[in-house]
Amino acid sequence: MKLSVPKALAVKHSVFEKQVLANFAVSDEVRSVLPESGLVRGRIVRCCGDAAISLALSLCARASQQGSWLGVVGVEHLGISCAVEHGIALERVVFVHPPEASRDWSTTVAAAIDGFDLLIVAVPERLSIADARRVQARLASRRSVMIIVDTAVLSQNSFANNSHPFCADLLLDTKTKNWSGTNNGAGFLQHRQIEIKVSGRRVAREQRHLLTCSH
Repeated sequence: MKLSVPKALAVKHSVFEKQVLANFAVSDEVRSVLPESGLVRGRIVRCCGDAAISLALSLCARASQQGSWLGVVGVEHLGISCAVEHGIALERVVFVHPPEASRDWSTTVAAAIDGFDLLIVAVPERLSIADARRVQARLASRRSVMIIVDTAVLSQNSFANNSHPFCADLLLDTKTKNWSGTNNGAGFLQHRQIEIKVSGRRVAREQRHLLTCSH
């Protein structure tokens, strides 16, 4: 017996499927930095340098405002006020503190991938290649996006670009050029200009961008 699907239901399912598989939108200020002008599902973005956390938050802001959930795993220096300043919807953010052991960390992150659309993570220094590959496979199957943050200190003391356990689809290396907001020693730092070097296996050739963002 052939089952017929009502036309209205088929259209509704098609629209829902497109919404689920659509890339995550990003704010106007960071769209030009990304080759696909958005965060592609199932991929890994690695943010390095002194503005790594700020850039990671900026990348996730629009999606969180539109209803996507963000999991922050093991990022010690990411504060709530900083997230708010970058436009993150706090009602859709969960902070997770994973164990330090490689296998326990990968198990925690794999579980987080099942529950969140976006993840901002700090990778432990001794994470094995095998555990990283398991996490990356889970990420691809669940169609989530993982943003790895390596601060300037971590990048120097931990992973070299060619020895990182994760193979990032997009590598965003940041360097602050200047700050603005103070006047003759008074006032508050409000904005900074960041140079971003864009590379990775999804980028045909290295690119450079200048981005002005809030502190």
